[in-house]
Amino acid sequence: MAGGGDPKWQKDAADQNFDYMFKLLIIGNSSVGKTSFLFRYADDSFTSAFVSTVGIDFKVKTVFRHDKRVKLQIW
Repeated sequence: MAGGGDPKWQKDAADQNFDYMFKLLIIGNSSVGKTSFLFRYADDSFTSAFVSTVGIDFKVKTVFRHDKRVKLQIW
């Protein structure tokens, strides 16, 4: 799992204060940028030194849309 030791991730994942929750699944061929997209969107970070992901990786991001708090679990 991504962000296991990151306190911000633990806070976001445990946060039950939201109006909606969506689980999004990113699928595609290998080496097309799924992990780069995930990290760029969720953490606003980028690195060109990624190795192929083995297993499952996910991030949690909370956004506000039309005065509603929306929790996204992106896999």
